[in-house]
Amino acid sequence: MASPELLPEQNQQVFEDISTVIPDTGEEGFISATFLKCASVILLAYFGARLVFFALNISSFVPPDEVTHAGLCKIFSKVFLFPENSPATYEFGLATNTAWLYYWIMGKLLHLNIFGLSDLVFLRLLNIPLAFGTVWYSIRLLRLLTDNRLAQLLLIVVITNTPMFSLLSASVSYDNLANLLAAMAIYYEFAFFKNRSGGLLGASLLCQMAGSLTKITFLPLILVLNVLLVLNEVKNLKTLPEEFRRQFRTISRSSLLTLFLLIIAVGLNLQLYAGNYLRYGAPNPGMSQVISPQAAMQSRLDARGTIFSQYKEGKLSYMDALILTGEIRHPGDKADTFYLLMNYEKLKRNPQLWLSPLNYANSWFQIMAASIFGIRAHLGMFKPPLYLLPIYVVMALAFLGFIVRWRPSEAGWSPLSLAVVVVSYAGLLIYEVNYEAYLNYGEPSLTVYGRYLFIVMAPVYVLLCHYLLRLFRSEHIRTTLALVTAVLFISYDFPWFLRHATAEWYTWLP
Repeated sequence: MASPELLPEQNQQVFEDISTVIPDTGEEGFISATFLKCASVILLAYFGARLVFFALNISSFVPPDEVTHAGLCKIFSKVFLFPENSPATYEFGLATNTAWLYYWIMGKLLHLNIFGLSDLVFLRLLNIPLAFGTVWYSIRLLRLLTDNRLAQLLLIVVITNTPMFSLLSASVSYDNLANLLAAMAIYYEFAFFKNRSGGLLGASLLCQMAGSLTKITFLPLILVLNVLLVLNEVKNLKTLPEEFRRQFRTISRSSLLTLFLLIIAVGLNLQLYAGNYLRYGAPNPGMSQVISPQAAMQSRLDARGTIFSQYKEGKLSYMDALILTGEIRHPGDKADTFYLLMNYEKLKRNPQLWLSPLNYANSWFQIMAASIFGIRAHLGMFKPPLYLLPIYVVMALAFLGFIVRWRPSEAGWSPLSLAVVVVSYAGLLIYEVNYEAYLNYGEPSLTVYGRYLFIVMAPVYVLLCHYLLRLFRSEHIRTTLALVTAVLFISYDFPWFLRHATAEWYTWLP
């Protein structure tokens, strides 16, 4: 296998770098290349078949916010560029002044539906390639650390047999595009750290800008990646001018295209977020800040927030808030709003029920684990705490493997940097989003969804698979551990779903 420094500089284009920035570690193991390819095809085919099953058979009221996402995709399909906020769009939230890239892409692709499928099913099928892209870039990220084929197979198993990821991948959700762009951004940045190709850095920055146009919670990842980039480049300050001149002299057409698209993406981000801040005083304004509060009440999500806020501020009595909640059309959001009101009323009468920061952190971890290795949508399918113990054991062994086996002199700083990305993003999520929502609503599970951590799923699973196997020297123990982990994940996903899904999960059962 050729190492990066042996490649001609003039041929270091972005898509060539995908296959060349792989260290020759000599860790292929006993698994042959042919077995790796055959096993990978079988595992990915199994993944694809399950996603098609979900896309064709799951009720539209099950996947998280799918009604809203699909509605906005259809709204975007009816215009050439961008729609305006209007009575036709109010029920789906803001059509402008919000991250729009996913809706724009899906809206345009919706015109390709010439197969007689319903728009919802067609949109679901369009999301499946995004999930495969996330898996692909996760594998590429792992191969920046190791060539171990057993680790690659294990990575495919765990990432494609994570229950919430499986259901989400066959749903209409902007999370699928955000997850793919996150995996790409992380991969290209870490490939740049190894190969020093400007095209790779440009690709990472472009994915970051596209990600922030897809979902606002992508912004913390951008912050983390760019802080990491600056810290990594501090040691190269003296050579940066010469490196810039070298990159400019050898710039390729693909790199020029990446640079051009990056400039456009930066401009679109400024137009969205800076424009929102200048006009509404916030980069992500609420619906009632952009349109009238009365019109905002037509959106199920904004109706929930508006009703609760007015009740909390004393503008609505408890009974009036319950009456307004009854007018929310979406059954899941109606039930959620009823619960929030009743729960906050209970907290007002018993303030001692509020969780301390430590107790909240414990609750957060349990909810996250339950909604990653179970399903948390408008219907839930959760595993009892005892069933999650094997998952915790696997995580603990991987963490121990990282502590025992990682040495910067052998593996470089990439593993630690990946861990920093995960911990920093999770920390920002829990502090800036989840805990703030708890203090506002008094419900610890609100905004705590396992799918919110899928933005850093690639580095989490890469580190888990790599260091779980590196913990032991014996090839037999590694193989046994990989098989046990694979059986655990596979059995906890689709077989578990089939055993526990009731009629309300499906479109074809009464």
